[in-house]
Amino acid sequence: MNDNFKTIIESLIMNGFIESEQHVKELGGKLDFKITQYSLNTPLSFKFHNSEEFITFLNFSSPEEIDEEKIGLINAAILEQGLDPDDFFYVNFYKKEVNEL
Repeated sequence: MNDNFKTIIESLIMNGFIESEQHVKELGGKLDFKITQYSLNTPLSFKFHNSEEFITFLNFSSPEEIDEEKIGLINAAILEQGLDPDDFFYVNFYKKEVNEL
């Protein structure tokens, strides 16, 4: 795990999303994210050097491997923001909304 991932995981632990690093695979069910060209200056806003680094983090923190279709959707979301998937961007994590009936 690289230092950037350690910083992200530590922040997620401090903000109550997971109990410890051993619970990192639970994040997919608890977090959503928005990709932007700038930081929102929150404890859950992180810079990624490119989409490959972000996808590596998602694979690290998800119980399922990110497949080619999802990678395409992530890169499309980056392009929709006017950003280059091969350049840096920020990912702003937030608690996933759960709709109850």
